Amino acid sequence: MTSRIKSITQDSFLRHNFILFCGSMIVAVFNYLYHPILGRMMSVEEFGEVQALVSLFLQFGIIGGVFRIMVINITSNSSEEEAKESISALYKVALALILLISLIIVAASPLLKQFFNFHSAYPFVILALILLSGIPIIFSEAILQGRHKFKEISISQSIASIGKLLFAVFFVSWGWSSAGAIFGIIVAQFFAILYLRTKTKGLLKLERKNIEISAKIKKNVKYAFLVLTVSLTTSFLFSFDILVVKHYFSSEIAGLYGGVAIISRIVFFVTGSIVGVMLPSIKIHDQDGNNSTILRKSLILISLVGGGVLIFFAIFPEFVITLMLGERYLAYVGLLPLLSFTLFLVSVINLLFSYMLAIRNFKAAGISLLGFAIIIFLSLIHHETLLAVIQNSLITSIAIIAMLFTAKTKREMPG
Repeated sequence: MTSRIKSITQDSFLRHNFILFCGSMIVAVFNYLYHPILGRMMSVEEFGEVQALVSLFLQFGIIGGVFRIMVINITSNSSEEEAKESISALYKVALALILLISLIIVAASPLLKQFFNFHSAYPFVILALILLSGIPIIFSEAILQGRHKFKEISISQSIASIGKLLFAVFFVSWGWSSAGAIFGIIVAQFFAILYLRTKTKGLLKLERKNIEISAKIKKNVKYAFLVLTVSLTTSFLFSFDILVVKHYFSSEIAGLYGGVAIISRIVFFVTGSIVGVMLPSIKIHDQDGNNSTILRKSLILISLVGGGVLIFFAIFPEFVITLMLGERYLAYVGLLPLLSFTLFLVSVINLLFSYMLAIRNFKAAGISLLGFAIIIFLSLIHHETLLAVIQNSLITSIAIIAMLFTAKTKREMPG
């Protein structure tokens, strides 16, 4: 028994999970305080706008997520000098691409305002700035993650989450409404960038000298497509329901649903650190079968952590909603258990997809594209009630998990 406990404490994978999990819990607490505190400060309609903006940020932020996974993969499987050159090239591409997307969002802000029933177009302009300022953070944290610097990542994310809450409360109390709620994110990101600059200087520099970008990026274009398709599907499963509700239902219903939905996301976020540790631990060329062992451990951890939160939410939904958002959100208390179960499935999907990305298994692209098509199709034909919207995500999640677990390759699943 003693030897068993000793082997667990000396397991680097579990130790890294513990470090990042502790950091993630601090981040999660402040990230989720952001929602109930603002939910009590703002009207239901204004809070619904904030939830829609957060969901849009996740959708547009998919591009940044693609670069994050690529940088982690390169850092974990390359020498420092080789990784530095590739990451410098990717950094230039990312800045140019996100700048273009940000300009498009600003230009389309009046149309977005009308489509999502917002009171003003200014929140979309601020959203564009958040995307652009997030690129240095994405690259710096990805470099640290690839080098297993999980303590530094935890500190950076804590600065961002604590700052986001404090500055959002300040700007909302100042009268900036939903625009102020997300402007606080920009200010918090600025302080996170300052911290990260001190931690990435001695590790890997994001050089901006002129280099042949095409030569560095060409071999990774196919992999970028794989990451993009998988990230798109995962992001849609995670947050697309809020956008669907915001478009098809009234502002009041969207606000109430958004509050319950954001609570269910806790099931997903508490498992995020597990995926974060697994990604840099998986090697493309695995000679000893360590990848399968790491995947098994990760699945067990997700079942314990995510499953535990799911069970608590299913047994005490009224208590959870009242504690986090207040009694006015109890109108949709019956949706929390099903939403939480759906997010637990999305957590499993995220882990399995991330494993396939780490080993560059391109079967993930086909599965994710099919899953993306399913949820879009279902959302177009089946959105009459809030329950129908949730069912669309649930059906898609079950279909994707079935495809992942029936994939006929030993490299994908532990056997």
